[in-house]
Amino acid sequence: MKEPEIYHFTKGEGVRIPSPGRCIYCGDNQQKLRDEHVFPYSLAGHSMILEKCCCETCQNIIQKYEQEVLKKQLGLLRARVEAPTRRPKDRASHAEMHFIEVNESGRFLRDLGTRKIPINEAPVVFSLWRSPMPRRLRFHPLTPQQEYGMPWSFVQHESGHSLCRTVAQETGAKYIALRAGTVNRLHYLRSLAKTAHAFAVAKLGMDAFDPYLLDLILGRSDDVSEFVGDDPFPGPIIEISEYDSIHIYLGETIDDGLRGLVTARIVLYPVLNTPPHLVVVGKAKVDIAKRFAGEI
Repeated sequence: MKEPEIYHFTKGEGVRIPSPGRCIYCGDNQQKLRDEHVFPYSLAGHSMILEKCCCETCQNIIQKYEQEVLKKQLGLLRARVEAPTRRPKDRASHAEMHFIEVNESGRFLRDLGTRKIPINEAPVVFSLWRSPMPRRLRFHPLTPQQEYGMPWSFVQHESGHSLCRTVAQETGAKYIALRAGTVNRLHYLRSLAKTAHAFAVAKLGMDAFDPYLLDLILGRSDDVSEFVGDDPFPGPIIEISEYDSIHIYLGETIDDGLRGLVTARIVLYPVLNTPPHLVVVGKAKVDIAKRFAGEI
């Protein structure tokens, strides 16, 4: 893969890529085209904008699931790190933390309700999704349960344990668990597909590959496992900053039987050791190495 590109939300204005002249998702060139943030504004600001490349119809489809991910799954994290927001006055001052009582084995006993915690005192809590490698890159089948994957959660343990002790004192419960939130698997993996496709178009151009992800991005297919999953192999060793919100790599497979597939590796907030996602973007139509080098 090409050298990793790193984006974070403190850099301000970034790069702008000229319009391809049509929507990068449906191909329409008749509707009014709008600028597209390759990475959502609330994750990486204006770090990369593809000009006049998304029609209103596609934008409305994408925004519904992308906003669900950004608000419900990553909302608390974004508030804690003061990520970009278009409505600063609407930024939450408190977080609702949900507590339950469990037994020694961690099984649910009773719901202890929610507590409103000031944002600057709330532990960082968020959920993503952990998946096997995309089916398109695997040679052996998995069971449906294995292929489905499972939630991946992060909880800032020190402050989380402190809150649990307080709730235990209030309720008399012996074992307390803090719910890390819910994750909508389909919305989350679909949003990764959108980011990977937009990034590939921005870096390579629409003519460089046959796209595989358009049905997923536009909600015409729910089979995310075919093209979206995780990378089971370690990535390159690079310096990680606490401000990095996205690490993304783009390259082409060279293994026999899989040669010529354009893939993107995406890691959100890598300092928190989050899952490295792997997205099969499409089939290369040009020499990707030469395209990266600017030779074609």
